[in-house]
Amino acid sequence: MTYRNMAVVVDEASPMMGTRVSVDFSTQNEEKKQLAANINADDQLRFIGDVECKISIDFLLRSDGDNYSGCDFLFDNYHNTGANEMLLDIGGNKYSGCFIDSYNLTVKPFEPVVGSVSFTSFSPSAGGITGLVSSNVDNALNTSDIIYGHDCTLVNAGNVVSSNLVNNLTYNKTFSRTPVYTLGSQYASSHLVDGVEVSMDVESTGLNSLIDFSGNKLTSNFGVMLDDVSNAGLNYNSVDFDLLVNAGAHVVSESYSVQGGDTLSTRATIREIIL
Repeated sequence: MTYRNMAVVVDEASPMMGTRVSVDFSTQNEEKKQLAANINADDQLRFIGDVECKISIDFLLRSDGDNYSGCDFLFDNYHNTGANEMLLDIGGNKYSGCFIDSYNLTVKPFEPVVGSVSFTSFSPSAGGITGLVSSNVDNALNTSDIIYGHDCTLVNAGNVVSSNLVNNLTYNKTFSRTPVYTLGSQYASSHLVDGVEVSMDVESTGLNSLIDFSGNKLTSNFGVMLDDVSNAGLNYNSVDFDLLVNAGAHVVSESYSVQGGDTLSTRATIREIIL
């Protein structure tokens, strides 16, 4: 079985433009060690929680041209800000009860926007690895609608850096949740989202100002508007998807360095607490 058998689909949408997928199963266990008792070779472990299945996917970002829906999972209004479960199909293996944990996207000039997303499945596939061969996947991935950094638009760069010469921007969004377990069931009955946070790292050639002990609060939005070469972006239910932090977010760290024969290199980190 090869990579050609491992199409990745979320909620039966268009196939993701995946470049790597990793699935990790683990149990929550502890040793059975009782006072004055020997270890029972046939009963060595106690299992104290649900099975955890972590799924990590690397992908290329593409616009929603030709009704492409393979990136809908990035929208908060799609999964209710991390509260709704999704179904993942990886090479024909179904993973239900999937909740998004985090995703990050990196924008660089003259390179495709690349992303990574992680899910936790609370009802993973129990069968063997199947693999899937389909010409429909080939047709969906044969596209020129990939989003490149040089086609995107930088917004309000002066809030953070001293010029528009941003050469690398990484956007990371993290969702934290608490599963709710009830008596009589080994599966969580619900999942409470108790934290959503965005962090953005910006590399440039200058800083707007140096921060003090409380950082630097942004007075307007800052980030990147995502577009492909034909100015098509990502939209779900009339909501656009862009890599933005809102007014009120804080620059919490800055650094700069330079070496002989080179230009000044700066880095700023911005945090925004959503929930």
